[in-house]
Amino acid sequence: MHHFHLLKAARVKKETNDSVNIAFEIPQNLRYEFAFKQGQYLNVRFVFGDEDLRRSYSIVNAPSEGNSELEILVKHLENGKVSTYLNNELREGDHIEVMAPMGHFYTHYHPSNEKTYVGLAAGSGISPVLSNLKEALYQEPKSNAYLFFSNRSFNDIIFRDEIDALAEKFEGRLKVIYLLSREKHFEDELFEGRISAEKLSQLFEKFPEIPAQESTYFICGPAEMIKDISGFLKNEVKVPSLQIMYEYYAAPDDGENAEMSDEFKAIPNLESMVTLIIDDDEYSFHLNSKKRSILDQALHDKLPVPFACKGGVCCTCKAQVMEGEVFMEKNFALTEEEVERGFVLTCQCHPTTNVVMLNYDV
Repeated sequence: MHHFHLLKAARVKKETNDSVNIAFEIPQNLRYEFAFKQGQYLNVRFVFGDEDLRRSYSIVNAPSEGNSELEILVKHLENGKVSTYLNNELREGDHIEVMAPMGHFYTHYHPSNEKTYVGLAAGSGISPVLSNLKEALYQEPKSNAYLFFSNRSFNDIIFRDEIDALAEKFEGRLKVIYLLSREKHFEDELFEGRISAEKLSQLFEKFPEIPAQESTYFICGPAEMIKDISGFLKNEVKVPSLQIMYEYYAAPDDGENAEMSDEFKAIPNLESMVTLIIDDDEYSFHLNSKKRSILDQALHDKLPVPFACKGGVCCTCKAQVMEGEVFMEKNFALTEEEVERGFVLTCQCHPTTNVVMLNYDV
């Protein structure tokens, strides 16, 4: 079970006008617990009055860099209490509640591999994409990488200095293309506009040396961008699904969700006895299948359940079904393999049998 730990902000640096780079100092006694894989994220927690607010931010580091700190990027969101605090009020030396790294937005590397990795990122979506590309370059000396990174303007490019330094360090192995959506590009008008299926098709024509069908892709940005280009890669380029990895920062708001809601309406209306195993303790409560989600009821009863986004995007509230059945309305975090093994996101789950048991400890 994951718990929050107080970590010191060792460095707080404004990256752009509306984003901040925060580095957490990891004490020696927590080094094992905070060991991470490229592309994972950290959950942070703030209590403002009666509000218990939790947010997930991707780690920017790569394990092979050997940095003892963990870095995240936080983009300021209008009316966002946590992002506003972290951008405007956090100071070096302040302490924040942070949970150990989670997530599976990564692949496995081997020094003998000769692969091509393509990063497709927009704005703050660069964090987990950059982490993955860095690790690939360090771990696989025979592999190459391309980064197509979209921002509003040249001055808005996040981590520009670091990315340029990385391109210089891995010259000949890393090609970086900045796309600008609200500014003329100094090099090629093809690099103007947002990343889309049409734009990616044009980029493949511009860079024919990219083996599009054989490459491994890391995608992070707005939900509509992810759906557009991942669908294009699967359906048009015929890239195998295992080679396309993407990370949602927010759940897509589209017709697919409406369809899933119709499925929810079709589940049976019943009363269920739900039992949760948390830190080897068992907690039980009655829940109507048509009312709160399992996580929401657990939080209402003040049970010590882990959670963060509550939107089916992160996997903080992941548990395994040990008995009974549940309906999971949305899932943008679990892999097909995890679902087959009975894992669910409890923020999206409703019981569909009279008895349900979920284990958070697995």
